[in-house]
Amino acid sequence: MYHGLRDSQNARVLYLDMNSFFASVEQQRNPNLRNKPLAVVSHIGPAGTILAASYEAKAFGLKTGMRMKEALPLCPQVLQVEVSSRPYREVHRKFMAILQELCGPEVRACSVDEAVIPLSRNWYGSEKAHQLAHAIKARFREELGECIKCSIGIAPNTFLGKLGTDLKKPDGLVEITLENTPEILSKITLTDLCGIAERNAIRLGKHGITTPLEFYSADPEFLRRTFGIWGQYWWWKLHGLEPDVGTGPLKSMSHEHALKKWAHSRAEIEPVMDRLADRLIHRLRHNNFQCRRVGVFFRCKGFGGRWFDADLTAGNQTYETLLSTIHRLVKELPEVPPGPIKKVGIYFGKLSPTGNGFQLGLFDDGKSERVSSAIEFVRARYGFNAIQRGTVVALPENIAKEKLGFGRVKDL
Repeated sequence: MYHGLRDSQNARVLYLDMNSFFASVEQQRNPNLRNKPLAVVSHIGPAGTILAASYEAKAFGLKTGMRMKEALPLCPQVLQVEVSSRPYREVHRKFMAILQELCGPEVRACSVDEAVIPLSRNWYGSEKAHQLAHAIKARFREELGECIKCSIGIAPNTFLGKLGTDLKKPDGLVEITLENTPEILSKITLTDLCGIAERNAIRLGKHGITTPLEFYSADPEFLRRTFGIWGQYWWWKLHGLEPDVGTGPLKSMSHEHALKKWAHSRAEIEPVMDRLADRLIHRLRHNNFQCRRVGVFFRCKGFGGRWFDADLTAGNQTYETLLSTIHRLVKELPEVPPGPIKKVGIYFGKLSPTGNGFQLGLFDDGKSERVSSAIEFVRARYGFNAIQRGTVVALPENIAKEKLGFGRVKDL
């Protein structure tokens, strides 16, 4: 929801983007990986997907989202490390603590590897902003290690600050001002703007806007009339104003897993779904939410995706109710699927905070919630794997293991 505008003034925010974050953390942890092409992958092998590539690997054309079977011909010597969320989460907490110590509690994490720092009025001005940026980089080198670098954008608003981090990597420091914004926009393409995908660029092109500079120079009334509030919002961002846009409460959460070995029967994927469900319910409870919609997803080779979902009569967060619902939905998939299953997922929707209260079922005496609370107590004290469902004990640890998405700030 739009609440108002904050003024446009040079050097009003610092935006920080950690460079090749997952790969940099792995190189800092293991000196044998330093100065070598490295890919942090979903799982080791040609079927794995690159989640982060070191700059040495990027020099060969490797990039996030690329499958290893496509990456290996480009860089046969690339080293692979399977993703592990704990060290990334630890470094995230460390760099956020440094930022808050230097810049105050207003520092806000935008993702696991990005943060925005609103400057207080006594820190306004290019010289002070650069001093602060250099102080941040020095503390990172000293306390996080030489491999973990960041790019910082100094700008009138968050959007231009983030754009500044993209202009020079690694270890960049770029200031965008109200005066040099047109020059900077003249050197990039529409899809270089965060939030403008190919489809948006085509839509803009139909109305004569083919470059960021044309977008910047467009009349705000034209943008508002043609594209609605979206057009007005973009004019504000490009001209250094800061729309105060609330992100709103979390509405859904999901976990997905790409199978290293494709499954040919429903029985093969049932333990995987149990582990995914276990982790997602734990995450739901950890964030103090309950859900009223449960869904499962399967992607079959040659037959696309298959969705099955159901609404609950009331918000729920108990292991018993949610697991039984997921089991029922999984059984809607035929015993022998129409094609090999490549990916599975679970989705919780219609979320609401548990602080709002929850409704017990007609025959529920509260036992299921007491059992769920006991499970969480043991896991909080002895670790998540201290209690596991019997169906998943035989699964290898790297199947449907915990992963940390770049944008999952609420779980940090």
